[in-house]
Formats: sequence, C-alpha cells, structure tokens
Amino acid sequence: MFELTLDRIVQVIALVLLLAVVVTLGLGWQQIRTASKLPFFMLRRRRIGQGWRLILIGIFFGVFTLFIQIFGRQVAYTIIPPTPSLTPTSTITSTPSITPTPTISPIPSITPTPTITSTPTITPTPSLPEDLREGIESSVTPNAEAALSSIEVARSLGTNNQAVNSSDRFVLPIDRLYGAFTYDKLQDGVQWTALWYLGNEVICQESIPWDGGTGGYGYTECEPERWVEGEYEIQIFLGEQWKVSTRFAVLREVPITETPFEPRETETKVP
Repeated sequence: MFELTLDRIVQVIALVLLLAVVVTLGLGWQQIRTASKLPFFMLRRRRIGQGWRLILIGIFFGVFTLFIQIFGRQVAYTIIPPTPSLTPTSTITSTPSITPTPTISPIPSITPTPTITSTPTITPTPSLPEDLREGIESSVTPNAEAALSSIEVARSLGTNNQAVNSSDRFVLPIDRLYGAFTYDKLQDGVQWTALWYLGNEVICQESIPWDGGTGGYGYTECEPERWVEGEYEIQIFLGEQWKVSTRFAVLREVPITETPFEPRETETKVP
C-alpha cells in the first residue's frame, strides 16, 4: 500500500530548498572568484556584488529549509487536520406493547397491562482475532492520541488516495473495493490491521507494520474471489486496539424485465 503523506510532501520541499541552497552558494562563490581576474574596476565590483547577493539568497534558502524541517509538519497538520472517527453508540431495541383485548359486553373494559421496557442492547467492541494477536511482529506501542477518520468505501480512489463516489451500497458485479481514511499522530513501525468481514467470516485482511508516516491519507483494499450479496464490515486496529469500523451492503444485480408483447385483434374489411 502506498500513501501520499504530508510527511513525504514536507521532505520533498525541504530537499528542493536544500538543492537551491547548494546551487546559489556555488554560483555566488564562482562569481566572486572570477571577479578577481577582471581588469576593470567597475566590472569587477559589479561581479562581486552579484556574487554576494547570490550568497545571501543561499543563506536565506538555508534558513527557510531549516524552518521547514523543524516546523513544516506542525504547520501542515494545522492546515489539513484529519477528522477523528465517531465511536458507534449502543442502540435501544423496543419491545412491541401488548394490545388489549376488546370487550363485547357493556362490562367495563379490561385495563391493558403496562408495556415492558426493554434493556438497551450493548454493542460489543470489535476485538482482534486470536491468531492475528499472536502474530503481531511490531514492538512499537501505539500512540494513545492516534486518530483515524471514518472509513469511506468506494470502487476507486482519486487524488491523494481519496474515495471517489463513496457509498454504503454497491450493486453486483464488483471487482475491488477500497476503504479510504485520513490519519494523524501515527508512528512508523506500529502494527496496523484491516479486516473485511462478511457476517462473521473474514474475506480480506492485512496486518503489517505501519510505514505511512504520522499523518495523511491512507486506504485498505479488498478483492476476494467473488463478491456475494450481504452485509459487510471493515474494522481497523492499531496494535490490539480497535480504532474505527464501517458497514456497507452488497446488493444483487437487478435484472431488466421486458414487457411482453400482446398482439391485438384487427378487423378485416370484406370486399
């Protein structure tokens, strides 16, 4: 998996500025050296002035490169902050009330029994399967402040690994689906796991040390042998800790039915 991260963008900018420092300092020094060989005073003075200007520009680029290297990530995360995911809340399932039986005689009707209020159901927090828990290779402890946005499911990805036309319903046939998300304050080397479920069955999984930097755009993908109709769920973990989930549905392709042609009776004119 390749992510275009903010860390990598900052590093590229710093490298370009460092190259500009080397070029301007080199050109400035070359101007000063060649100026000493000129026989004319005004021309020599002008050439030396150009050389010192290039050296000052190189020093400015160097200071700016140092600023980008130290504060570039913080400025980038301030401008493009990932949105933390929302933790799903438990749902309350109500029990239908008991319908009172109507009376036939004029005797006073029976008072209906009060309805029974059900206890709210508790949605269990997803947990990492035991076989994956035992196979964790990384010794890096996940950052408690690491944040992942909600997962957007789509058939394709666009610029910066962002979902194109994300949805929670997809109609067969399907080749591959992507789960795109943004992240912040992650650490390279921490074990991350993405699981794709159909019911209780894992159809796709990846569990590897993270290498996408501290912040940016990421995704997980799934291409099973065959997509079938049903309810699916994506779960993402950092280490053994669950971070975010999303659900979507795969629907059967709706066949196009043709309206049967019914011939009408026609009158034949007798000569």
